[in-house]
Amino acid sequence: MTERSDEDVLSGLLGAYQLSAEVIDTPRLCGQWQLGTSGEKRAAFHWVGEGSGFLHMKSLGEPVPLGAGDLVVFPHDAWHMISGDGKLRGTGDREVMEGDGPVTSLVCGYFDFMSGSKNVLLDALPDLLLLKAADGGAPLRKLGELLLGEARQHAIGRQAVLDRLSDALFVLVLRHHIANVEDPRGLIAALADPRLRRVLSALHREPARDWQLDDMARLALMSRTAFAQRFAGMVGQSPVQYLVRHRMMLARLWLRDELSSVKDLAGRLGYETEAAFRRAFKRVHGFGPGEARRQRRG
Repeated sequence: MTERSDEDVLSGLLGAYQLSAEVIDTPRLCGQWQLGTSGEKRAAFHWVGEGSGFLHMKSLGEPVPLGAGDLVVFPHDAWHMISGDGKLRGTGDREVMEGDGPVTSLVCGYFDFMSGSKNVLLDALPDLLLLKAADGGAPLRKLGELLLGEARQHAIGRQAVLDRLSDALFVLVLRHHIANVEDPRGLIAALADPRLRRVLSALHREPARDWQLDDMARLALMSRTAFAQRFAGMVGQSPVQYLVRHRMMLARLWLRDELSSVKDLAGRLGYETEAAFRRAFKRVHGFGPGEARRQRRG
């Protein structure tokens, strides 16, 4: 298994789940400020462009210092607040700035997925992902320079540029987490396991193939029973359930093409009948392909 193939597993997931970032604010703050974005049931992020601040979370004993270039992500919308001086004044999402002091610039927003907030990728992440500027290296530094420069001006297309640059923030913090987490869980643990990663890569390359449990077990160089137990224990669902869900994520993505019929999609994803495809789609998404298309048009 090459490193390129491993990367394709993650890229395939992000593509199927349709990651998109939305920047909602680029504040310049000073004095006794504090802000938070919890309560929206969305994965939030804050990137510190310049200056400093302190991160407050209920699970943290003491506020965590943040500096220029640091990125914090909250995959499960955990309550949080960032303040300028390490003190909280109330629990409101934002307070009016008071007093003088150094300026802190932030880029604040959300990471969304077309599949919704419940997917195997988000489920595998902790409540907080913190990527320090020093650990992010040159990619985070260069991306940060672009973000800060765009945030400071109001040129045509500014919002689109900020959103697209922020997409890359999620990939960077996710890549760092996978490479450094000591106790991985869920899909992250499976990606860290060479045997399971080999199977995941194959499933993503050929989602329409008539995969049998025996085929997957052979790829993993494991017995059928051992493979099934290990996969389910790590990912939280059976290999067949994972494959069906991945197919249906792709189906929902491909339904955006108005020229693709449901029958064509069924064939592209390995279903012999349109009825079987429709049943699988509704079982995963809770509604049929027709409703998915209507939602997209809306």
